[in-house]
Amino acid sequence: MNLIDEAVIIEIFGIRMYAYGVYVALGALCAMTVLAFLAYYHRLGKGAAALTALLSGICGLVCSRLAFCLLNQELGTLTPFHIWPQVSSGGWSMFGLIGGVFLGGRISAKITGENPGKILDILSLSVLPLIAAERIGENRIDYFDISRTLDSDALKGTFLAVGEDECYLATYYVAAAAAVVLFVVLLILSFRKGKDGDLAIQFMLLFGTVSIITESLRYDFFLSISFVGLQQVAAALMLALGIAKAVQRTNRPKSALSVAAILSIPLMVLAVIGLEFALDRTMWNKVIIYIAMIIAVSIPAGLGMKLLSTEKGTEEA
Repeated sequence: MNLIDEAVIIEIFGIRMYAYGVYVALGALCAMTVLAFLAYYHRLGKGAAALTALLSGICGLVCSRLAFCLLNQELGTLTPFHIWPQVSSGGWSMFGLIGGVFLGGRISAKITGENPGKILDILSLSVLPLIAAERIGENRIDYFDISRTLDSDALKGTFLAVGEDECYLATYYVAAAAAVVLFVVLLILSFRKGKDGDLAIQFMLLFGTVSIITESLRYDFFLSISFVGLQQVAAALMLALGIAKAVQRTNRPKSALSVAAILSIPLMVLAVIGLEFALDRTMWNKVIIYIAMIIAVSIPAGLGMKLLSTEKGTEEA
């Protein structure tokens, strides 16, 4: 296969390959290793781990590519259909990947008869090493997943900054670090007594929350329509879905905590829209703006986590 010369290419054992692809491949290997370990720990049936790995991998790739092609507006319209199969030219969606991985897990659970909540819990942990590796791999793509021009030179000369004349935050490292921290947090939570599917909901709550911030930090207009970042919208939808699942699990949708969690979503969205406007249209201190944004997105996540701690619902995610 011919490689694109503009991409960073490395050679290993005489084989030329994309540097970015090597990171993704290593991340996938780590993800499969975690999946195999957790499948053994949770005593999944024979063949369930292999089938889950296969289906989640295939569905993740397909959905990631489909999401990109459907949402990409770089040419002013949908990606032409004849370009969709040209995967070597790049173009993937992180949230499409996650949705596909979960879809593959549900199909695997249906085939093997395993509890879908347990499968999704395992995948929630397994996908994070892949996400971290993919984000680190983005450092091999010029001017991709970087921030607005930094107002201060405090980070200049560090690994967190890119650019010479103008300095930008290497947002991909922030997103990678967030994935690693989230992996540790969810791993700790996985050892606590709970119902199958709780960890998957916690993943949606926490990853959706973190991604609203990291997608706001990036300013490369990837998968965006005008000033609206579609992956940031997807992150908010993931957080909202996590809240909905947490409310469903309590079997008490009219409780004060459930109502507060549901109402926190539109209020959070309005707050984030206002803060995004302030980032682009005012001279307000960006650090203060992001502190306010972190507080705004943390409230629904915290309420969702509290709901899970008081759940009395069913065991299926």
